[in-house]
Amino acid sequence: MKRSQRGAARISAVWMIAVIVAFFVSMAVAFVAFDEAGTLETELEDTRTKLADAQAQLDTELDAIRAISEVAGFSGEGASARSEPEAMKEGLASLRDAFPDMDASVNTLQGVIPVVIGDRNAAQSKIRDLESQIVQLRADVAAKNSSISEITSTKDRELADLRSQLSDAEQAAADEKSGLERQVASVRSELSNKDSDLRGVQNEKDQVERDAEKERSAMQARFNEMSRKLQFEREPEAPDGEVLAVAPDLALGWINLGANNRLARGTRFRVVSNAPGDNSLKAFAEVLRVEARMAEVRFYGQTDPFNPPVDGDIVFNPLFDPYGERNAVLVGRFSGTFNEKELRALLSEIRINVQPEIDLTTDYLIVGQEIYTDPETLEPLEEPLQPSDLPAYKDAVAQGLAIVPIKDVRTYFKN
Repeated sequence: MKRSQRGAARISAVWMIAVIVAFFVSMAVAFVAFDEAGTLETELEDTRTKLADAQAQLDTELDAIRAISEVAGFSGEGASARSEPEAMKEGLASLRDAFPDMDASVNTLQGVIPVVIGDRNAAQSKIRDLESQIVQLRADVAAKNSSISEITSTKDRELADLRSQLSDAEQAAADEKSGLERQVASVRSELSNKDSDLRGVQNEKDQVERDAEKERSAMQARFNEMSRKLQFEREPEAPDGEVLAVAPDLALGWINLGANNRLARGTRFRVVSNAPGDNSLKAFAEVLRVEARMAEVRFYGQTDPFNPPVDGDIVFNPLFDPYGERNAVLVGRFSGTFNEKELRALLSEIRINVQPEIDLTTDYLIVGQEIYTDPETLEPLEEPLQPSDLPAYKDAVAQGLAIVPIKDVRTYFKN
């Protein structure tokens, strides 16, 4: 019985030791687990702190990116969105195309800004230079206008002086005319007395009277013919027509002469102002188209750019006569422009009859070039014969006929 109890006591002690050991082991395991939990808690807190710092740094970077995007642009939607690099590159390419001086290697906004500023400064400098030139040009224009105004004033004063001189000359001419009329009356009175004395001569022979009458008739005929020629000599100074209308931008106009006045296309006139005392040449007018009562003309050879032909100006042509017929004799050689055949056709068209020789009805002599053959034998001459050496020319000068060189015909008529 006693041996059995000791064995039971030993088993109880073993179990008790085992329980104590298990307790201590449990306590050790619990202590280790608690220590690891504290370490993990510390690491977790450190991780949270680092995450907060990383989030703060990320927010700072995002704020910087948004600020750059707000300045640079090129964002998708909204001013705070991130800039798109491709859009920014396309914008830089467009900017390089707009500025030829920009190098292709410039790929940043920082590099673009100096180039743009330089081009802008150069453009502003060029604009300032152009503005300075404009100011200078305006000053030059003002000076030119002032000079033109001064010239116009001087011209007006000179014109007024000329008109005053013309008025004085007209008055002097009127006074002289009155004196001449008185002299003519006196001469007529004296002539009447002489006629009375002549009629009182009873012993004059009949033959002498017939001879005297014949001579008187011849002289009277000559006097009448010379009076007609003298009248014709005055006619070129009288206007042949008048300018009806002018188109200054086209250098065209109309005159009051037409087919009814035997006007031919190609006829040319001198254009002179109709103002009293102003008979200076303004331009020439060439007939382009002829109607019944008027003709279209082209103005050329204007002598003063500030004094163009205007309505009311008068036209002259020394060979053109809108009313009567004239007679002419040709001497010399006619070749080139207006050979003899063409010249005869022109004269016939403007009612000028060509006569074989000079007589009392001849109005003028049209003179050509020197002659290389004898007019009678048609044999070549050793030296050219000048028209002024021909008897017809000397006869025309002696009779006071108008001498018209062929160059004047070419001047006033177009072939």
